[in-house]
Amino acid sequence: MPSSFKLLASLLLVLLLQACASVQYQPLATIDRISPDEGYRPRQAISQQKLPGNADDVFMVVMFSGGGSRAAALGYGVLEELNRQRFDWNGKPLSLFDQIDMTFGVSGGSMLSAYHALHGEDIFDNFERDFLKQNLQDNLKRKVFAVANWSRLTSPQFGRGDLLEEQLNQTLFRHATFDDLARKRKGPFTVIASTDMTAGTRLDFTQEVFDALCLDLSKLPIARAVAASSAVPLVFAPLTLNNNGGHCGYAIPEDMERAVFHSDPNALQTATRRELLDSVLSYGDRSKRPYIHLLDGGLVDNLGMGSLLEMTQLYSSQQLYDQFTQRKTRKIVVININAQNRIDTAIDQTADVPSTRSVMQALVDIPIDRNSEESVRQFRRMVDNWRKDEERRVRLEGGEPIAMYYISLALKDVADPALRKEMLNVPTTLYLPGPTVEKLKRVGAELLTQSEEFRQLQKALDLKRVEP
Repeated sequence: MPSSFKLLASLLLVLLLQACASVQYQPLATIDRISPDEGYRPRQAISQQKLPGNADDVFMVVMFSGGGSRAAALGYGVLEELNRQRFDWNGKPLSLFDQIDMTFGVSGGSMLSAYHALHGEDIFDNFERDFLKQNLQDNLKRKVFAVANWSRLTSPQFGRGDLLEEQLNQTLFRHATFDDLARKRKGPFTVIASTDMTAGTRLDFTQEVFDALCLDLSKLPIARAVAASSAVPLVFAPLTLNNNGGHCGYAIPEDMERAVFHSDPNALQTATRRELLDSVLSYGDRSKRPYIHLLDGGLVDNLGMGSLLEMTQLYSSQQLYDQFTQRKTRKIVVININAQNRIDTAIDQTADVPSTRSVMQALVDIPIDRNSEESVRQFRRMVDNWRKDEERRVRLEGGEPIAMYYISLALKDVADPALRKEMLNVPTTLYLPGPTVEKLKRVGAELLTQSEEFRQLQKALDLKRVEP
């Protein structure tokens, strides 16, 4: 071996070893006390921050599922159509888009929901440029194979998930933090969800959850939360989060304590409430789990419905009714956008044993699909129960019911068979060709306007379709 080559190899080895030692996880800032009125919290945001053009009597929630760029394009098409749907409120023309109070984002859907929260209606000017028309996938590949990143990727505390965070910072979020969302957001409050790899539970990026970790969420880059929510196993490495639980005087919130400990001890729901509480308290001892590793939020909640379903488990319908009456809410609108695909395969056309790749894909997809179906069933049941409770309350007390509309939009419900097959076979990637993006946007708009539940909302609000 030529001496010059040996020298070069030795230098590269030294650099790699140095990098392994130098690239270390940078912990998130800790807190030594809980400040219930500070930080990125759903309650404060909902009660104190009304967005321009937001009607008092309409409360709208939109949930964006996982599915990479497919999910983002489909959800974007729904938002565009919501912006075309206009109604008159106290003499003011308003759009349905401006009525969105909260969003929930998972994986690919979190990229859209976080951007929408940060930029509001500016999403229509820039999201396509910043994400849908960006080849994020190729950009990431170049980062992985770039010589400049080899040393970092050899570090045990830096992985492909961290590269995804860097790319999202460059293209979408420009180093914005949750403090920016708390103080300067132009859009609805959003909840980004990831999966706690060890516990197998959902971890939401809200200060209420981070109180249990004794961490200051305001210092966390939005890009890191979105990267964690999008960290598909084997494609991206899990993202690390430090835990300081037990060092800030954390106590169970009063409403949660009341729901758990003041309910019927013999009721089956009480056991569910205790399980939910236990998942929060599991972070309370830093010595047992000083670090938490986060994966794709879709592994436990691909539709983003988990937080809302937990709310219905923790609180009675009367408690929820009281919260909405305080807001003067008369209509609750929940839109679930499900970009779940169903790739055609040939494995059932032959007796051959399916490949390892097919089996690995099934191991991820099957539990996600089953969990999603069960979440939809639970939510439908909750809506039915709400409507029955409201009918009963009106009979006993009089007045007008708070109407709840549940609008479920899924690619499997596309009416045209050929288009449905095409859309269900769009892969889960971080880049799609322009024509595919346009089709997904159009499908999102059509699914919304063809929904029977949406048509009922149209009638109730006297919606008119207007091009902005």
